[in-house]
Amino acid sequence: AVRLCRILSNGYALKDFGGATDVPLQQNYLIVSDINRFVFALGCTEFGSATFDPMTIRWSDQEDPFNWTPEATNQAGFLRLSRGSKIITGLQSRQEILVWTDAAVYSLQYVGAPIVWSAQLVGDNISIVGQNAVAFANGVSYWMGKDKFYIYNGNVATLNCDLRQYVFSDINTAQYAQVFAGTNEGFNEIWWFYCSANSTVVDKYVVYNYAEDLWHYGNMGRTAWLDATMVRFPLAATYDNTIVQHEYGLNDNTTG
Repeated sequence: AVRLCRILSNGYALKDFGGATDVPLQQNYLIVSDINRFVFALGCTEFGSATFDPMTIRWSDQEDPFNWTPEATNQAGFLRLSRGSKIITGLQSRQEILVWTDAAVYSLQYVGAPIVWSAQLVGDNISIVGQNAVAFANGVSYWMGKDKFYIYNGNVATLNCDLRQYVFSDINTAQYAQVFAGTNEGFNEIWWFYCSANSTVVDKYVVYNYAEDLWHYGNMGRTAWLDATMVRFPLAATYDNTIVQHEYGLNDNTTG
């Protein structure tokens, strides 16, 4: 799957690699189901066609990221979502894959042959600002919409936010694509980094503590985030190409 994603991101014709068949050559987003071992293209070229459909989902055969040809002898397949105009992003949760369009949230669940994957609408009339604006922690998905925050814990709901006016009155809507979310599970937190209204680079953040139902905010320029799952402390990248540890010491040491 890693090889597949690398090839797709480089824009090559995958039919030339490893005997791959009918691989979608254009896609909005790629995701791997680590539980059921499928590769998904969310918003992609249609099966048997070069036509791009931003609402089509295709998946490879199980445990075979190079076979995308639906046949009775495999589990490759496709489906089309109906709510919205394009798929924005996806996320693997515990027992399902969540897919966001620009207007709705769907749950993809593995049901086996012949359908393989079914799509259920779980939230409608919602928004999401970008591909990286969602995070998953403690069995719940959290994301930033265009004027509010949302959660999905089996049901989609608006997340009460004491800082809603502060955030959405000072955010650069032309830079939604730069918004990214991360978890800080050691402190029960979800972080969102975003560009303030007069900035074209990320310079602010807002944090939600889901254990205490508290919000806080600040100014900080970061370009990437990794929670402390495989490392001792959360790691983040700065605009001067420095990797910094969070939750360690009392000084960010970005110039150290």
